[in-house]
Amino acid sequence: MKIKIYKRLFGYLKPYKKKLSLAIFFSVIVGVIASSPVPLIQKTFDDIFVEKDFFMLKAIPIALIILYSIKASLVYVQNIIILGVSLDLVVHVREKLFSHIHKLPFNFFENNESGQLISRLINDVAIMQSTVTRTIKELVQNSFTLIALLGWIFYLKWDWALISILIIPVMVLPISNIARKLKKLSHKGQEILADISSTIIESFSGIKLVRAFGMESLEEKKFNSYSNNFLRVTKKNVKYMEITSPFLEVLGVISASVILWYGGFQVLTDKVSQGTFIAFIVGLFMMYTPVRILLKIFASFQVSIAGAERVFSILDLEEEKVKEGNIELTGVNNSITFENVSFKYPSRKKSVLTKVNLKLEKSKILAIVGMSGAGKTTLVDLLFRFHEPFAGSISLDGLNIKDYTLKSLRNNLALVSQETFLFNDSIRKNIAYGRPNASEAEIIQASKAAYVDSFVTGFEDGYDTVIGERGIKLSGGQRQRISIARAVLRNAPILVLDEATSALDTESEKYVQDALHNLMKHRTTFVIAHRLSTIKHADSIIVLDRGEIVEFGTHEKLISSSLLYKKYYEMQIR
Repeated sequence: MKIKIYKRLFGYLKPYKKKLSLAIFFSVIVGVIASSPVPLIQKTFDDIFVEKDFFMLKAIPIALIILYSIKASLVYVQNIIILGVSLDLVVHVREKLFSHIHKLPFNFFENNESGQLISRLINDVAIMQSTVTRTIKELVQNSFTLIALLGWIFYLKWDWALISILIIPVMVLPISNIARKLKKLSHKGQEILADISSTIIESFSGIKLVRAFGMESLEEKKFNSYSNNFLRVTKKNVKYMEITSPFLEVLGVISASVILWYGGFQVLTDKVSQGTFIAFIVGLFMMYTPVRILLKIFASFQVSIAGAERVFSILDLEEEKVKEGNIELTGVNNSITFENVSFKYPSRKKSVLTKVNLKLEKSKILAIVGMSGAGKTTLVDLLFRFHEPFAGSISLDGLNIKDYTLKSLRNNLALVSQETFLFNDSIRKNIAYGRPNASEAEIIQASKAAYVDSFVTGFEDGYDTVIGERGIKLSGGQRQRISIARAVLRNAPILVLDEATSALDTESEKYVQDALHNLMKHRTTFVIAHRLSTIKHADSIIVLDRGEIVEFGTHEKLISSSLLYKKYYEMQIR
């Protein structure tokens, strides 16, 4: 499993082969240079001090200066390359993940909180980046340093070297156990971070509600609870990470002490030269530094693997499979037909819609009414192909909507939702969201049609006014009117109004209702409304109850002959 993760992770590095090959080559050189003090020390003690070699006394310091100057230069270039690649990688993975999430089925967003997705996009991807950086920079460099040092100490005294490395398996076993615990802790830590992100988003988005109900202390308590849990997990993580250093240091000293005693005895008995002894001891102590770093890298990799697994778990999800045809839809010429349409959400047992049959002619207005949960919004969602019916079909001009390209189908639809969503941007860009290349004149015309211009001109920055997250700087009525202006500007032949006037005050509703009536004259329109007074002039009205059409007709007909519609209407006019 781990090998697959590593293989997949480093598969993202293929575009950077040349750069990374150069960085690895530099790592090899740096690693070898880092081991150079060992032979130089032997040379110093055996040739300079014993043989009184004045030439070598000059040559060795100069050699050290040259070697470490080269090393410093290579490390600098290497760091620039590696950090550049790792930063490119994190951007690439984030872009890929962000794009992939946008293509996932709608039920994915029903089952995953925004905080979870933010955590994976930000935190988990950043952790993956650290893996690449440390692998290429520290792993390669320290591996070659260790290999070079091992080569030198085996060259100096192979029997001493064998004794020294016997301790390495003793180091590896507990580190492996620590690594497994680190992986679990990392998973848990990232989940808590996701909960923290969700709490922040919810609390700040609903700040008015929080303050209105005086629930600041509850939000603080919730946030503090997650923060303390994260602190607890992080401290455990730190404990396990940091225990490796003293553990390895003690084992290293034990090994060096054995060699110090055994080797010192051989020096005193003139079996080994002083230079060899000192060089070996120095090499041995130098060797345990890369060993310690490598084992620590191994442990920290488990954290990175945990992050990679969380990212890949989303990337492995199948994108929304929308079968589409190759016919370009250019407008409505005849009618839109729902034939025996049934639908059920995967997470629910009961059907939301059952054998729905209806036909809406071009430029006509169909109103959809019913209690909450009756299936009104789901019905129009199927038209956008946000979901697919599990039975029946939807046709447009005699062709199944699946025969049209998805892009052309949605380009012919405009939506004003009951959940008015605006971006933290200017009023101009929010209105032009569906048509970013629209002219200033078109934007203003749409604004006037939706009675947006009347209040925008009162703002200091006019259409350049930034409205805040979700349009928090505007009233509910103003937000809804901007949303309607966005639909007007889109100029689509099919219009879907899902509680389009729900957030308007009485005065605003009158203005917008007039604008909507003008807008709907030449468009095929679906209107979902709780306020039945707003749909009196609809060409036809259907009443949905538990996913079924139970009543159908005009306002006048339903008032005079129906039971349910009449009941709804009378409840609202009282």
